[in-house]
Amino acid sequence: MKNQKSYQYHELLPLIRQGDQRAFVILYDLFTPDLIAFIAKKVASSEVAEDILHDLFMSVWKNREMIEQIESLPAYLFSSCRYLILAHYRKNLKLKVSTLDFEELELEDETVAIEDKLYYRYIIDIVAKEVENLPEKCREVFKLSRDFYMSNKAIAQQLNISESTVEKHINKAIKHLRAATSHLFHFTLFF
Repeated sequence: MKNQKSYQYHELLPLIRQGDQRAFVILYDLFTPDLIAFIAKKVASSEVAEDILHDLFMSVWKNREMIEQIESLPAYLFSSCRYLILAHYRKNLKLKVSTLDFEELELEDETVAIEDKLYYRYIIDIVAKEVENLPEKCREVFKLSRDFYMSNKAIAQQLNISESTVEKHINKAIKHLRAATSHLFHFTLFF
């Protein structure tokens, strides 16, 4: 059965790349049962699972020009699901508890599979290392923005620089982090 699925989806990729919505729906139908089961094991709500699946396929559709460049579409889809699940947890935790360290909470959560914890930890370590490799002022601005949730205006006032300079530093940091993590994701979903 897996060989048949592989054969079926490989035939769809050139059509999807050209914008064939019918082929895309067939691809969606091929992978949805396995993906939704995978996501549902990791999130509490079926609505959240459907939202994550929807976001995943929206990203695939938006980046369809590159779909044939993906070495293993199933691996890409499941890997992307892991990222979206982790992003969902991170977003919800930020909304609920701004003072707790999410990275530690995530690793203690017993509902998250060990492979996901390790993968997430790996990504966090790479990002943390790359943040430390940023130029000093860029790193300082980025940390104030992302770690302390300060507005661009507040950062500009604290560091005595213009808001446009703050924006430039943040954009530079994000561009650097995207480049540093591009090998983790075929389509840039991280930032």
